[in-house]
Amino acid sequence: MSVRAALRHNRADSAIVGGTLARRSFLSGCLAGLASAALPAATLAGAEQQADTSARARAEAARLLPLSELTAETRRKLLAVVERPSIFRRLPHKAFDCDPELYLFLIRNPEVVVNIWEIMGISNMTAQRVAPYQWKGDDGTGTECDLELVYGTEELHVMYGDGFYAGPLLKRKILGRCVLILNSGFNQAVDRRWQVGSRLDVFLQLDDTGADLVARTISPWVGKVADSNFGESCKFASRLSLTAEQNSAGMQRLADKLTKVEPDVREQFARISAGIEQRAATRLASGQGGPRG
Repeated sequence: MSVRAALRHNRADSAIVGGTLARRSFLSGCLAGLASAALPAATLAGAEQQADTSARARAEAARLLPLSELTAETRRKLLAVVERPSIFRRLPHKAFDCDPELYLFLIRNPEVVVNIWEIMGISNMTAQRVAPYQWKGDDGTGTECDLELVYGTEELHVMYGDGFYAGPLLKRKILGRCVLILNSGFNQAVDRRWQVGSRLDVFLQLDDTGADLVARTISPWVGKVADSNFGESCKFASRLSLTAEQNSAGMQRLADKLTKVEPDVREQFARISAGIEQRAATRLASGQGGPRG
């Protein structure tokens, strides 16, 4: 079964990885947001752009929702946020080298990323899978969130989050919901190396009598945090993919240390990592794009 068929569902050692990492995962799009028809591959894999908060971008993002393929209850939840957001932000496009299978796996299994960061000792964030497409997340700095992947294909993922922020930025606990629309494109270069293009639209709705004032207060911070976290998450995925090419044995050891994910998820991570190394070896043998340093 293809990943498209499988996810077209309306409920829907630091030396190893290295690099500068944000203490977030793709799950953090929702956490950062609460605290704070897909485009062609050629478009998404193009030049990176600036964040966009315009009405035009907001309307365009809303039109991407596959409403006809969702249940009535899921449509109601999404539209309640998308039609009346306190904050909307289209994060800058990101284009980066990454194996597509690994990229999709990380989006759909954020608890793996969180467990890796815990092993590396760089984060106290938690992400617990509570159902096939649902997680409970805590960023360790005041935000807790229930996140659900309500729709997923290779090119489009839609997530719904419900939670609260009770950190130092604001004096009171703020409840909220958000909708995340992640567009992805894949482009294979002449050297047969894959590049991923990603764009994330964030709709955030605050549950507060002074929501407008709160939104104006935290919007600049939300934007800065979200842009940074998303960019660093993309860098992390790229670094992890490169590590799989160059240090397959290390990746297998890393997989064995993932004690806070289900066995089948851990096994899938090990299998995907091994496949990346094998494909890189094939490219190298054919003289088409060996591993990059």
